[in-house]
Amino acid sequence: MDLLPKAYEATAAVLAAVPDWSAPSPCSEWTVGQVRDHLIEAQHAFASAIDGGGVGGPADFAAAADRCLAALRVPGALTKEHPFPFGPTTGETIAMISLSETVIHGWDIAVGAGLPYDPPADAVEVLLAGASAEPGPEGLFAAPLPAPADASPFVRLLALLGRKA
Repeated sequence: MDLLPKAYEATAAVLAAVPDWSAPSPCSEWTVGQVRDHLIEAQHAFASAIDGGGVGGPADFAAAADRCLAALRVPGALTKEHPFPFGPTTGETIAMISLSETVIHGWDIAVGAGLPYDPPADAVEVLLAGASAEPGPEGLFAAPLPAPADASPFVRLLALLGRKA
């Protein structure tokens, strides 16, 4: 839970600086604006799975991230199983998916917008350990790519998820 606010802040900083929402992103066939919209919708969906509220909400990343954090901070939310598209899922797993979506799509937006992106190193380490141990559901990410031997942890994470830094 300590990693989410830092990751949300890093991605919010990129979102605040985007000069052109129509620019192409590394997500095939999505513009930077469409990745932003997906990220916002995902945060609302994560919160909805936990708080039982509607999936929609303000089309604002900060508001969606705040809602997700509020839902995850309810006592017992992390350990309880919640309805989720691929079956009952613990809040802890939903938090990890939110972290992954935020960090990876933050990078997608930054690259598409030509902006620097510096996700929290501790979040990258956690995500890298998870991605190395257990690949995501088939079709969720592109096939893993090779990473240079001297690649940073973030570049290795991106490569595991089919992205070339």
